[in-house]
Amino acid sequence: MKPVRVLHVIHSYAWGGLELYSTELIRHLQSTNIEQHVLCFEGSRIYKELSAAGVKVIPTPGLKVSKFAAMASIRSAIKKHNITHLHSHTRIDMWACSLARWFRTDIKHVYNLYMNAVPKQDFVHRALFARVDALCSSSEDILKDVKQNFPIDPHKLKLVRYGRETDKFHPYPEEREKIRDHYHAKPGQMVIGTLCRIDAGKGVREVAESLDYLSDDELSQVQIWIIGDRTVLGQNEKGETVFEPESQALYEWLKTRAESERFKGHLFHIPFQKDYVPYIDALDVFTLASYNETYSLSVIDALMMGKPVIGTNAGGTPEQVGGSERGILAEPRSGQSISDCIRYYLKNPDKARKHGDKGREWALHNHNWPNTLKHFTELYQKI
Repeated sequence: MKPVRVLHVIHSYAWGGLELYSTELIRHLQSTNIEQHVLCFEGSRIYKELSAAGVKVIPTPGLKVSKFAAMASIRSAIKKHNITHLHSHTRIDMWACSLARWFRTDIKHVYNLYMNAVPKQDFVHRALFARVDALCSSSEDILKDVKQNFPIDPHKLKLVRYGRETDKFHPYPEEREKIRDHYHAKPGQMVIGTLCRIDAGKGVREVAESLDYLSDDELSQVQIWIIGDRTVLGQNEKGETVFEPESQALYEWLKTRAESERFKGHLFHIPFQKDYVPYIDALDVFTLASYNETYSLSVIDALMMGKPVIGTNAGGTPEQVGGSERGILAEPRSGQSISDCIRYYLKNPDKARKHGDKGREWALHNHNWPNTLKHFTELYQKI
């Protein structure tokens, strides 16, 4: 059998869940006996992380790339490195990979879908998806939507749960106390936190606004931590970071609100932490208020740490929360609904503990790297 050589294509300057997980997946695949190459932007965080990990990275110069320019780069890499499989991680890169293998039936194409499956039934997408040999998602609900909305053979759809390094998800008692002390969390105070980009669609504003609906007594029992950075668009000619304007505006609003008289000491913005697990451990309740999250890595990680989750009744979050088994669901775009969930856990701490225990059991069973790598290596060989 011909040796498998994979070219991952992921053009993004951002560093959110998609980019972080794709990078982590590639690093772990590097540990298998399958040769890995990556085509990505030269100045991106993805490029820096994978280069440092010893992955064979092919740099794409500039601040952006067209589908057709990416297609040309992919074809060049196929020829130079004897690539047998393309693995795309964004919608634009799926286009480029499909175009690159238009007349190459010997080259196989795996597409990881991290976003929601909105209807794509036009002629162009029929042609593109005909050149995808396997579409992978961590969410059963997303794959159900794909069957309805994408012009792709259902036999090509694969459920591959996100892998996680289960060994690092354990209590960090000293770090927990140190972090809580740093933010002046009082004994018995409930710390509720989210781990996400500072982005409107992540419900960051609504999480902060949930404090408006708490009484003074309830507020005294609560802190909210918003852990994450602004959305990066790229770099300008001077090499300076360029942030997405809406994300920048939300960041400024958040800073002002955190310094306001009523919420000072109860609302904190914390930059993204590379070693973020102790910060999750420092929480009592995790929340993700996304308007339509596909299948959140941060929710998985919070469940791994035994934290009950306040999610939204949208996208793949209900699947992760398991209805009311591992957390509770708020309505999207509603700070008041989030405050109702906070109030529920304040009044029912035993339920919070029970939800956290159930969540850890479920996450450890479903999300681990040995299973994920086994699925992908077998998939490459099979197709």
